Amino acid sequence: MINLYSPQDEAELALLRSILDSENINYCVKNDIFGSLKIGPRIALYNVKMIEVQDDQYAWAKDLLSDYFEKTTADNVEHDIYSWSDKVRMVIEVLLMGWIVLGRRNSKGID
Repeated sequence: MINLYSPQDEAELALLRSILDSENINYCVKNDIFGSLKIGPRIALYNVKMIEVQDDQYAWAKDLLSDYFEKTTADNVEHDIYSWSDKVRMVIEVLLMGWIVLGRRNSKGID
């Protein structure tokens, strides 16, 4: 089995499964059940799901999903850049949250 792709969420996994099933490609999802728990950060070999395909079907599966992979990588690049309005909004939220948080500790450690 060869690693093909690590889906970002359950919806993406369901989409890729349907595409692979429609073409009768044999695959396995590593960490399928345990990876759904989403405990903490995504750590490879611990809770990240990975779609694996058979060695002889890897080229076919990769070619079949190539358009999807190109589209998702192009979308991810565009979403990683924050506009100025997003940055200003984030700064305002941080400043406001600092004022609304109740029950600050005494700096000397005395209650």
